Amino acid sequence: MGMLYDTTRCIGCKACVAACREANGLEPDTGLDGLHQAPLDLNGRTKNVIKLYKEGQKVSFLKAQCMHCVDPACVSACPAAALVKTPRGSVIWKEENCIGCRYCMLACPFNVPRFEWRSGMTPRIAKCDFCDDRREKGRPPACVGACPTGALRYGKRRMIVGEARQRLASDPSRYSTIYGD
Repeated sequence: MGMLYDTTRCIGCKACVAACREANGLEPDTGLDGLHQAPLDLNGRTKNVIKLYKEGQKVSFLKAQCMHCVDPACVSACPAAALVKTPRGSVIWKEENCIGCRYCMLACPFNVPRFEWRSGMTPRIAKCDFCDDRREKGRPPACVGACPTGALRYGKRRMIVGEARQRLASDPSRYSTIYGD
Protein backbone atom coordinates (compact mmCIF):
# COMPACT_ATOMS: atom_id res chain seq x y z
CA MET A 1 0.00 0.00 0.00
CA GLY A 2 1.11 3.54 -0.55
CA MET A 3 0.22 7.19 -0.24
CA LEU A 4 0.31 9.89 -2.87
CA TYR A 5 0.81 13.47 -1.74
CA ASP A 6 0.18 15.98 -4.50
CA THR A 7 1.71 19.33 -3.51
CA THR A 8 -0.22 21.10 -6.27
CA ARG A 9 -3.55 20.15 -4.66
CA CYS A 10 -2.59 20.93 -1.05
CA ILE A 11 -4.10 24.19 0.26
CA GLY A 12 -2.31 24.08 3.62
CA CYS A 13 -5.50 23.65 5.67
CA LYS A 14 -3.75 21.20 8.03
CA ALA A 15 -6.84 18.99 8.35
CA CYS A 16 -4.45 16.04 8.00
CA VAL A 17 -2.39 17.30 10.95
CA ALA A 18 -5.49 17.63 13.16
CA ALA A 19 -6.80 14.19 12.07
CA CYS A 20 -3.45 12.59 12.91
CA ARG A 21 -3.41 14.25 16.31
CA GLU A 22 -6.93 13.04 17.05
CA ALA A 23 -6.35 9.48 15.75
CA ASN A 24 -3.22 9.15 17.90
CA GLY A 25 -4.63 10.77 21.04
CA LEU A 26 -1.99 13.49 21.04
CA GLU A 27 -2.43 16.79 22.83
CA PRO A 28 -2.56 19.83 20.53
CA ASP A 29 0.73 21.46 19.60
CA THR A 30 -0.24 25.09 19.79
CA GLY A 31 3.07 26.33 18.43
CA LEU A 32 3.79 29.99 18.96
CA ASP A 33 0.41 31.55 19.73
CA GLY A 34 -0.79 29.08 22.36
CA LEU A 35 -4.29 28.95 20.87
CA HIS A 36 -4.27 27.16 17.55
CA GLN A 37 -3.03 23.76 16.36
CA ALA A 38 0.00 25.21 14.63
CA PRO A 39 3.10 23.00 14.86
CA LEU A 40 6.18 24.36 13.14
CA ASP A 41 7.87 20.98 12.75
CA LEU A 42 7.63 17.34 13.73
CA ASN A 43 7.96 16.76 17.46
CA GLY A 44 6.67 14.59 20.30
CA ARG A 45 3.09 15.85 19.77
CA THR A 46 3.09 16.14 15.98
CA LYS A 47 3.63 13.11 13.73
CA ASN A 48 2.94 14.96 10.47
CA VAL A 49 3.06 18.62 9.61
CA ILE A 50 2.34 20.86 6.64
CA LYS A 51 5.12 23.34 5.99
CA LEU A 52 4.80 26.49 3.89
CA TYR A 53 7.55 27.33 1.41
CA LYS A 54 7.78 30.65 -0.42
CA GLU A 55 10.05 31.62 -3.28
CA GLY A 56 9.21 35.04 -4.62
CA GLN A 57 5.55 34.89 -5.64
CA LYS A 58 5.49 31.08 -5.64
CA VAL A 59 3.97 29.33 -2.64
CA SER A 60 4.00 25.61 -1.95
CA PHE A 61 3.02 23.34 0.90
CA LEU A 62 4.98 20.25 1.89
CA LYS A 63 3.70 17.41 4.07
CA ALA A 64 6.45 16.15 6.35
CA GLN A 65 6.02 12.72 7.96
CA CYS A 66 7.68 9.32 8.03
CA MET A 67 8.28 8.04 4.51
CA HIS A 68 7.97 4.37 5.59
CA CYS A 69 10.99 3.55 3.47
CA VAL A 70 11.38 0.25 1.67
CA ASP A 71 14.70 -0.26 3.47
CA PRO A 72 14.44 2.09 6.49
CA ALA A 73 17.74 3.34 7.88
CA CYS A 74 16.13 3.97 11.28
CA VAL A 75 15.23 0.28 11.60
CA SER A 76 18.72 -0.90 10.69
CA ALA A 77 20.34 1.60 13.09
CA CYS A 78 18.28 0.57 16.13
CA PRO A 79 20.32 -1.82 18.31
CA ALA A 80 17.27 -2.84 20.37
CA ALA A 81 14.74 -3.61 17.59
CA ALA A 82 12.52 -0.79 18.85
CA LEU A 83 11.78 0.25 15.27
CA VAL A 84 10.41 -2.43 12.98
CA LYS A 85 8.81 -2.63 9.56
CA THR A 86 5.44 -4.39 9.64
CA PRO A 87 4.15 -6.69 6.88
CA ARG A 88 1.84 -3.78 5.85
CA GLY A 89 4.91 -1.62 5.22
CA SER A 90 4.54 0.66 8.24
CA VAL A 91 7.64 1.53 10.22
CA ILE A 92 6.53 1.44 13.85
CA TRP A 93 8.15 2.09 17.22
CA LYS A 94 7.95 -0.54 19.95
CA GLU A 95 8.16 1.25 23.28
CA GLU A 96 9.01 -1.89 25.27
CA ASN A 97 12.24 -2.37 23.28
CA CYS A 98 13.48 1.24 23.22
CA ILE A 99 16.62 2.05 25.20
CA GLY A 100 16.55 5.77 24.35
CA CYS A 101 19.80 5.80 22.35
CA ARG A 102 18.25 7.91 19.53
CA TYR A 103 20.34 6.24 16.81
CA CYS A 104 17.15 6.14 14.75
CA MET A 105 17.08 9.94 14.76
CA LEU A 106 20.63 10.12 13.46
CA ALA A 107 20.06 7.47 10.79
CA CYS A 108 16.87 8.85 9.24
CA PRO A 109 17.67 10.90 6.10
CA PHE A 110 14.31 12.70 6.45
CA ASN A 111 14.86 13.78 10.08
CA VAL A 112 11.59 12.13 11.16
CA PRO A 113 11.92 10.23 14.46
CA ARG A 114 11.77 12.73 17.30
CA PHE A 115 12.62 12.22 20.94
CA GLU A 116 9.84 13.14 23.36
CA TRP A 117 11.71 15.29 25.86
CA ARG A 118 8.66 15.92 28.03
CA SER A 119 8.37 12.26 29.02
CA GLY A 120 11.03 12.54 31.73
CA MET A 121 13.17 9.49 32.30
CA THR A 122 11.19 7.17 30.02
CA PRO A 123 12.58 7.17 26.49
CA ARG A 124 9.93 7.86 23.86
CA ILE A 125 10.31 8.24 20.13
CA ALA A 126 7.50 9.94 18.24
CA LYS A 127 6.89 9.29 14.54
CA CYS A 128 4.10 8.52 12.11
CA ASP A 129 3.16 4.84 12.11
CA PHE A 130 1.09 5.15 8.89
CA CYS A 131 -1.98 4.44 11.08
CA ASP A 132 -0.96 0.79 11.18
CA ASP A 133 -3.81 -0.06 13.56
CA ARG A 134 -6.40 1.55 11.26
CA ARG A 135 -4.93 -0.09 8.16
CA GLU A 136 -5.01 -3.48 9.89
CA LYS A 137 -8.81 -3.01 10.06
CA GLY A 138 -9.01 -2.02 6.37
CA ARG A 139 -9.31 1.72 7.02
CA PRO A 140 -7.09 4.37 5.42
CA PRO A 141 -4.66 6.51 7.40
CA ALA A 142 -6.46 9.29 9.29
CA CYS A 143 -4.67 12.04 7.38
CA VAL A 144 -5.89 10.73 4.03
CA GLY A 145 -9.51 10.58 5.16
CA ALA A 146 -9.38 14.19 6.36
CA CYS A 147 -7.95 15.77 3.20
CA PRO A 148 -10.66 17.93 1.56
CA THR A 149 -8.86 18.51 -1.76
CA GLY A 150 -7.64 15.05 -2.76
CA ALA A 151 -4.02 16.05 -2.21
CA LEU A 152 -3.66 12.79 -0.26
CA ARG A 153 -4.57 9.47 -1.83
CA TYR A 154 -4.13 5.99 -0.38
CA GLY A 155 -4.26 2.63 -2.10
CA LYS A 156 -2.25 -0.15 -3.64
CA ARG A 157 1.16 1.22 -4.50
CA ARG A 158 0.88 0.11 -8.13
CA MET A 159 -2.34 2.10 -8.52
CA ILE A 160 -1.02 5.16 -6.66
CA VAL A 161 2.13 5.31 -8.80
CA GLY A 162 -0.04 4.83 -11.91
CA GLU A 163 -2.20 7.77 -10.89
CA ALA A 164 0.89 9.90 -10.27
CA ARG A 165 2.27 9.00 -13.70
CA GLN A 166 -1.07 9.84 -15.28
CA ARG A 167 -1.10 13.26 -13.59
CA LEU A 168 2.47 13.92 -14.74
CA ALA A 169 1.70 12.90 -18.34
CA SER A 170 -1.49 14.99 -18.47
CA ASP A 171 0.15 18.19 -17.19
CA PRO A 172 3.99 18.13 -17.37
CA SER A 173 4.15 21.89 -16.73
CA ARG A 174 2.49 21.36 -13.34
CA TYR A 175 4.35 18.21 -12.26
CA SER A 176 8.03 17.37 -12.48
CA THR A 177 8.85 14.41 -10.23
CA ILE A 178 7.28 11.35 -8.71
CA TYR A 179 9.19 10.70 -5.51
CA GLY A 180 9.63 6.99 -4.83
CA ASP A 181 8.92 5.81 -8.38
